[in-house]
Amino acid sequence: MSGVGADLGVGGQVAGAGRCGWTMTVVANLCLGVIGLLPFFLLSVYVSNLDRTGGAPLGWTLVVVPLTVGFGALWFLVNRGLRSLTAPAHARSHWWLAALLTSAPTLSLPVGALVSGAF
Repeated sequence: MSGVGADLGVGGQVAGAGRCGWTMTVVANLCLGVIGLLPFFLLSVYVSNLDRTGGAPLGWTLVVVPLTVGFGALWFLVNRGLRSLTAPAHARSHWWLAALLTSAPTLSLPVGALVSGAF
């Protein structure tokens, strides 16, 4: 049988995905976390400068907002696709794990600075 959706099992899950789905979720979200360091850094600089400049500078707004929204959309689309590789019973676990793994590279920066004595 061929065609669209031919390899879907019960509940829209891809047939035979199982453990592979969780592995792909971990790898993809860690990679997204590394990519997300740039939007996070620019967003933190943007927010920290709001009170100093007396408002939102238009140039920064035109760069930071589309970049952050674009990264959020990319994250959602990737994880929606990966969600079909996990069991329907683990839907909530997938989204929490994805958010935690994506934030891991960003959260590791202050921890690394504390351990190295940079603070």
